[in-house]
Amino acid sequence: MKDMLEALKRAKAKKIFQKNEFVELLQKIQSADSSLQLDWDDGAGEEWARFYHEEKGLICMIHARIGIVFIKSYQDRKIRKAIESLELVPTEGFGLEEWRIDLERFAQSVPEISWHASEGAVDVRKFSLEDLYYATV
Repeated sequence: MKDMLEALKRAKAKKIFQKNEFVELLQKIQSADSSLQLDWDDGAGEEWARFYHEEKGLICMIHARIGIVFIKSYQDRKIRKAIESLELVPTEGFGLEEWRIDLERFAQSVPEISWHASEGAVDVRKFSLEDLYYATV
């Protein structure tokens, strides 16, 4: 199992988004590849933006407060350039249960992200990026 907390702490050390920086990043990504569809509801306070490719499905998931990008194998240099300063975490699939996290340390170390899932809804010893999305969206 991979330790999610370590990835989040590295991301927080690299970037905490200010005001419109996150929106500008999303616009750069969309400008780089118009075939990508953005799934993000800022008005609802969603913490994750996700980009879908017509043929490849979900290709990346980016947090709105800290600079972390979970990215599936996707070779577009323009997009890579837009996100290269963030913590890039490659994944083979968003449904793979390959992550673990200590919620007490998480709450103390990365207060920019809120864990909304009730106890037992997500197994913190073994969860997927999809689980992370729903637990923290």
